[in-house]
Amino acid sequence: MRGLVANILVAHGMRKGDQNKALGDFLEHLLSDETYNYELAFIESEEKSIENTIGRLIDQGETEFKVVPLLIFSAMHYIVDVPNILESIKQAHPHIRYEISEPLGTHDYMVDLVEKRINDVHIDGTTNYAIVLIAHGSFSYTKAHDELKEFSEKLTQTAPIYCRTLYGDITFRNDLDQLSRDYDELIVVPMFLYDGRLVNKVKRLISEMDIEGTLHITPSINFDNILKLIISERLDQLYI
Repeated sequence: MRGLVANILVAHGMRKGDQNKALGDFLEHLLSDETYNYELAFIESEEKSIENTIGRLIDQGETEFKVVPLLIFSAMHYIVDVPNILESIKQAHPHIRYEISEPLGTHDYMVDLVEKRINDVHIDGTTNYAIVLIAHGSFSYTKAHDELKEFSEKLTQTAPIYCRTLYGDITFRNDLDQLSRDYDELIVVPMFLYDGRLVNKVKRLISEMDIEGTLHITPSINFDNILKLIISERLDQLYI
């Protein structure tokens, strides 16, 4: 059934710079063998905003839109920004319909991806170590924190797992230095779409902390093939 309506993949994006093009190129490569068509739109963009992208498709006669936000958990962009933009478009074009998928991080396949990131770090069996998951986070929209906690409980790791964020009350800036004293080694998993601006900020902030012991920062999701399966299934769920 996919292809009879417009599939919209929504990323955060940037107002200026080359990051949006790089993101589009990564996504095109990742989904190159998929049979469905999609349009990539951005929450922040001067040219390929959600409004501009869907507006162009409406002008071409499209009336139904399946929207998959490329967001990990349900923070402000998922709960507020994307729905508000889509509702504003619908108010201007009452004849259209749209559906929004669940975020990416709540899919069971994301567990497999993070397990792979952790297991790629080789820790001696006698070492006292812990795992720290770092997501975006929010001060106001803490549903994402609950989802991160629920996610951590699905992991099969035997080491202690700590849920932390970049922003919000459970930011890693509160206690990552203390955790580094409690364990010989820490495996830090950035739960972001790719190793871009936010992951670089996480790394910079960690570098400014008084960290002891050994710290392993894994790659983020980085358009892993598992992500392709998650996006495909999120679209499928909108067609049920």
